[in-house]
Amino acid sequence: MMRLLLATSLLAASPTPVAAQAFMFETGTTLLAKCRNKEPEYSLACTAYIVGVVDGIRKDMFIGRARPVCWPDRMSADDARRTVIAYLERWPDQRKTPASLLVSVALNERWPCQK
Repeated sequence: MMRLLLATSLLAASPTPVAAQAFMFETGTTLLAKCRNKEPEYSLACTAYIVGVVDGIRKDMFIGRARPVCWPDRMSADDARRTVIAYLERWPDQRKTPASLLVSVALNERWPCQK
């Protein structure tokens, strides 16, 4: 009986490939909903998500895993947030894309590298 219970719980806890492929932590749609929400915890979640993506990209640049970006060195969290919101509002067809990618695209569009 104990083995059956253990096997059942392991089977229930194991992820399925289809579910794993379909799940995204954050999309442009869900990020924009947080950013538009007037409740302080949602506003904070929006800003924290964007800052986390920026930090991750800068870390990847530092260790040589990402191309350099031309964002301002002293870009504020508020500047990044406003830029991302404006991008998401301007391009509603992109909102099903992973939010982390959209943050990068929005910032690169606002502050492109000069050739």
